[in-house]
Amino acid sequence: MSVSRKTGEIYYTDDELQVALQNNNALQYALSRGYKLIRVGNEYRLKEHDSMVFQQSGKWYWNSQHKHGRALDFIQTYENKSYKEAVCILAGTINLPAPVGPALSMPHSIQEEKAEFILPEHAKDYDALFAYLTKTRCFDHDFINDLVEQRKIYPCVAYNKLKLIGYTKDGQARYAIKEKDLKDFGKVPGIREQVSTGFKGAPFITKECLSPDTIKNLLETEQIRMYQNLVMLGFDQEGVPHYASLRSMNSFGKPIKVDVSGSDKSYPFALEGSTGNNTICVFESPIETMSYWSLCKITGSDRINCPMISLGGAGTTLALDRYLREHPEIKNIVIGLNNDSKDFGHEIDAGRNGTKRIMERYGNSYHISIHQPHLNDWNDVLKNYRHNLEGKVQEPSRPINRHGKVQESRSAGIAI
Repeated sequence: MSVSRKTGEIYYTDDELQVALQNNNALQYALSRGYKLIRVGNEYRLKEHDSMVFQQSGKWYWNSQHKHGRALDFIQTYENKSYKEAVCILAGTINLPAPVGPALSMPHSIQEEKAEFILPEHAKDYDALFAYLTKTRCFDHDFINDLVEQRKIYPCVAYNKLKLIGYTKDGQARYAIKEKDLKDFGKVPGIREQVSTGFKGAPFITKECLSPDTIKNLLETEQIRMYQNLVMLGFDQEGVPHYASLRSMNSFGKPIKVDVSGSDKSYPFALEGSTGNNTICVFESPIETMSYWSLCKITGSDRINCPMISLGGAGTTLALDRYLREHPEIKNIVIGLNNDSKDFGHEIDAGRNGTKRIMERYGNSYHISIHQPHLNDWNDVLKNYRHNLEGKVQEPSRPINRHGKVQESRSAGIAI
């Protein structure tokens, strides 16, 4: 949670909103907060108000007051919080930790049905991706090229009022108008076509969609706009993607930072490191992970050989939980979450809260060290180096650790 210096009002980041929406299950929230619920069939009723019903789907109804919704609505209505406060509560940046995962007493059937995971359509042109990551984010061209070749990142096509509903048997993307934007259109011709999520073995289902000619017409008449986003992926051990983080690549307007619907945060964006390395470095986002790796290369730090992962936000440890289960060789954790201090406009330090959460969870089992950036985040540190320090702090010819090099880097604020 942050507070505007100008107005004094609470606001939240896009990442915090995404965490809140993923935790937006009213039943899960009520159980995690200790509300006394009585199970009646497949529903739960609040002991103090038997007209208040919580369903396994995550929805909540207060029948006597004609109120309903999900966790965000429950917090606003019953706990008398503002929408901004409710988002911050579910994101774990205000009052109590975020209610991550169902309570242990909850049966498996209560867990919310997961949305379909469909990877965004690949863009054919990579120029915008390289321009954004090398010029705006200050990464090396060769490093970005390696990530593209490893399928960890790619540019995607997106439309401002359309949603991707799947892929045809010949791999063509199909779209439909978003429900909230239907009112902006007259009668738009549609077609019925068999589509799937695009993954191997996924079933094909007949759905209503727009034809390519219709989308072309909507673009030509400026009823919709097409743009590109950056996609950063998280894979399982077989190389199948389960997580996708989206970032807009525009240099103007409010940036888009969201997860693709249906993403599983337990599969992190990762830079693998060398085989058998027993130290893992943990960051909030793929961009921060990439930035730290780049700074390791610049400073000649041995940590360039460590696996590095993104949590997908400071309010969750799902990615770290899975990684540690699948990699028993890990003995050490380096936490590099953001420096969300008041100096950078943050009233609540989400990075510090996330660090504390990891230490409480794993402090007795792993050796934990904290490496917080001296600026707001690691990409700010990288950009500061590129703009102000490059040439003054000479890069080593290869990624090895040298005593003199580390001392010089430390004085410049970029030592890893």
